[in-house]
Amino acid sequence: MTNKEVVQAFIDGKSGASGRMRTDGMMLYSYNLKIGETRKLCAMAKEKVVYDYTARNNAFRSVTTSKHVRLAERAGARLVSSWCK
Repeated sequence: MTNKEVVQAFIDGKSGASGRMRTDGMMLYSYNLKIGETRKLCAMAKEKVVYDYTARNNAFRSVTTSKHVRLAERAGARLVSSWCK
């Protein structure tokens, strides 16, 4: 799978993996760092969030992880501070 396909699998609630990125459909990982998760809003509603592990949030981890975060955000995951875990 490509990274973009892994992110889409995360958004769709399915599992997938590429070289440095993986998801079980509920959580999204860059290397072994959890960068996203599915949050329950109420009984039936859920939302996908991705943590801002980028330089602009002073939580920079790597260029690759920043790219993974941006892919997830562009796919529809809500960007939240990495301090909101």
